Amino acid sequence: MALAKYDNQIAQALVDFSTSGAFPEEEHISAAYVNSELLPIALGALNTAKAELETEIRQISKESAPDVDDWIRNAKAIHDDIEKSRKLASSIVRQAEADEERLEGLQQQENYVEFLSKEVHYNTQLLSSLKAIQGANDLLRKLEVQAAEHNLVDALHTLADAFTTIAKIPLEKTARALRLLDQRAFDLQTHIREQLLSVWYALVHIREENGLVTMTIHDKLPDEPTTLDDTVIGFKSFKSLDTVAKKLWDTLDSTVFKRRMDIRAGSLQDIVVDKNTLSLGTGTTDRTIKTLFTDLEAVIRFLNEKLPPEIADALSRKMMPVLCSRILEDWLDTAVPSSLDDMVDYQKALAQVGDFASKLDEIQWPGADSLHDWVANAPKTWLSKRRETALDWTRNQLSLGIGEPQYAERTETRMVARDDGHHIATTGNTINDEWDAGWDDDEPEPPAAPEPNGHGNGHVKNRSSFEEQRRVSEVTTPSPIELTDNEDDAADAWGWGDEDIAEEEALDPIAALAAAQTSAPQSSAPALPRRITPETREMTLSEKYWTSSLPEPVYKTVVQIYNDGAQLTKPESEHIPVAPAAPGLFALPTLILAMYRAISPYYYTSYPGGNMYLYNDAIWLSEKLKDFVAAWNTREDLSPRAYGMVRLDSEIKVLESFGKRAYTNELNAQRTIINDLLNGTQNIFQQPTDPLHSSISSVLTHIRTLAVLFSTILPYSASSSATGSLVNAVASKIITDVFELSDIGVDEAERIATVISQIESLDDLFLPRDNPNRRSSNPVNSLSQSIRDNEKEEEVPLTPQFAPLWLKMKFLSEVLQSNLKDVKYLWFESDLSLYFSVGEVVELIGLSFEMNPQVRAVVREIQGNRDPRGVGVV
Repeated sequence: MALAKYDNQIAQALVDFSTSGAFPEEEHISAAYVNSELLPIALGALNTAKAELETEIRQISKESAPDVDDWIRNAKAIHDDIEKSRKLASSIVRQAEADEERLEGLQQQENYVEFLSKEVHYNTQLLSSLKAIQGANDLLRKLEVQAAEHNLVDALHTLADAFTTIAKIPLEKTARALRLLDQRAFDLQTHIREQLLSVWYALVHIREENGLVTMTIHDKLPDEPTTLDDTVIGFKSFKSLDTVAKKLWDTLDSTVFKRRMDIRAGSLQDIVVDKNTLSLGTGTTDRTIKTLFTDLEAVIRFLNEKLPPEIADALSRKMMPVLCSRILEDWLDTAVPSSLDDMVDYQKALAQVGDFASKLDEIQWPGADSLHDWVANAPKTWLSKRRETALDWTRNQLSLGIGEPQYAERTETRMVARDDGHHIATTGNTINDEWDAGWDDDEPEPPAAPEPNGHGNGHVKNRSSFEEQRRVSEVTTPSPIELTDNEDDAADAWGWGDEDIAEEEALDPIAALAAAQTSAPQSSAPALPRRITPETREMTLSEKYWTSSLPEPVYKTVVQIYNDGAQLTKPESEHIPVAPAAPGLFALPTLILAMYRAISPYYYTSYPGGNMYLYNDAIWLSEKLKDFVAAWNTREDLSPRAYGMVRLDSEIKVLESFGKRAYTNELNAQRTIINDLLNGTQNIFQQPTDPLHSSISSVLTHIRTLAVLFSTILPYSASSSATGSLVNAVASKIITDVFELSDIGVDEAERIATVISQIESLDDLFLPRDNPNRRSSNPVNSLSQSIRDNEKEEEVPLTPQFAPLWLKMKFLSEVLQSNLKDVKYLWFESDLSLYFSVGEVVELIGLSFEMNPQVRAVVREIQGNRDPRGVGVV
């Protein structure tokens, strides 16, 4: 009953919630429970709301009735407009469909009109083409008639018109009618060309019969309307003028020019020109250039006068290059002298060539430029011929090989110390400053050359008489010259007293000999410090040796070239056409010498001892050139220009280096062979005894063979130095291998001593040679008696002089065979300290003896006295 008073509110809240979604704000309303009894009340409230709504709607409808009427009227108007538009659109569609039908009919009419227009155009074009074809056909018929009548000039014009007309026919090129016309026109063209050539060959006729060649040129034939000029016009129209000219030249060349210009033929036929006929073979002619130019001028004038200008010009372009080349190479090249002897004939040839070229210019025959150039370049041409001849001759001389060896002698005068002069006079050694290049090396050089081809004993027969002469030293000495203190500098320039010899001094044999005597004295005499002797003397040293036949032709060629160059520099030689070639001629010897250096090694190396011959030849040639240069500068018959033209100093140095390099290469190769025979890089004493002795025997045999070979080529000093270099290589190998051993027992020491004893047998290679003139060549009378006494005594080998390690190897053998007391004696009393250092001796003692107090005491004594001989510590 408490909620009954809120039923109407709850019913209204339900209606408000249903219609507008409003939620009651009062809590008792919103939390109230709605039961079935409340529904009728709610429906009543709903009906009341409905009635109010309808009333409101009616009121609104009454208020908006006028507007609705207006909307209805407007809607009807719009509907009417739509209907009118639809009807209008239908009418437009119907009209459009009617227009399409009308346009289709109109298009059909236009297509028909276009078809009719094309038919009219086609008929018009067809008519034009038929008329053009008819015109071309008429021209071709006319052309056939003209060709049949041999009216070739008119036929050519008609042919040109016919091709023009055919080209203008408005048809495709593939049209049958057009192809037929083209084929017919080309056939007629070929026919006319054949007729034209036939007429040409009839007008320019060349006939060969029974060795007689006849060329006849007609301007016009009696039964032929076509003239020679007409044929040229025809050839120009066919663009075959050059082809015709080429064929004419080929025919003339084979029948006329080659037969007349073949300088190698047995006889040459003459050429005769008579009016319009040229004949070859009526007689013979000489081989002079003057006659050749006379005949060629006659032929060229004949062709120039009888042929039309166009064909003559085309012919000259084909003919003159070949003709001038043949003249220059076959005729004028042989007229160029290779020396100044035939210069008169060369001047005549130049005048004849110039006259011939001038006559060609007079008749306006082109192509004589090369002849003018030949005349203008006469000095260059002669120089080229001289250069080619000289080089070819030199090359041919070199290709002959070494040939028969020839002996030569070298003489030199120089100031030497009295002691050295006495040594040279006593031993008979002949020494010069060129033979010792590369001989002072203590150690073998690394391999630098292949193994030589052979080790023969010589190649010259009947040498025995010369062998005695070539080892003779002829020494002439004036009164002694006293050296003052102020002259010490001059003596120092010889390198005396220097412990370290410079490379240049090492090449000087006298300086090398002095150094060898200082560094390697004989074991029997103590060595004293070297001092400059206050006395010198002038000595003339001479040695004889063998050269091949290669350098002499080279030298003669060089001398002859320089003499010719000197002649061309004289004022009276200005009229000689090749005088301007003098500077180039003076440069030619350089090429000759360069060729000698480039080619000659091939011929030397194919011969036993060839490198030694090369060395001798190069030194001989350089000395001859030095003498020539010295004599050249003192000549009185030379012009001032000629004195400075001989520049051979650099060439002489290169030549000397070239020879020394050959010598060094030979020794390097032989040292490499020796090293290989001595077990190479392996220690030779690590081999068993039999292979060891076999290796030593092979080396000794090889060195003896080379010694004999060198002695048959080189002077005594040079051959001994070369052999000494090889022996020194063996000694170096032995010494090095001994020091590389870990220890040396008694048996091993005996084995090493045996090997060294075998090697010491080479001493006999260095015995002084007998000198039959020794007594007469004694430089100082006071020494005569001592020389005679020395001759009676046994000669001492000069091995230490040429092999610096020789005595060191011998002392090594003594040390290995000695007891400790003997070693001490050798160091303090003998010359062991001159060849071994303290460290080396101590090392040898360590290898040969066990270290005990006694051995250590000796070692301390040796180390405490490093220079027992007082000559400086080694």
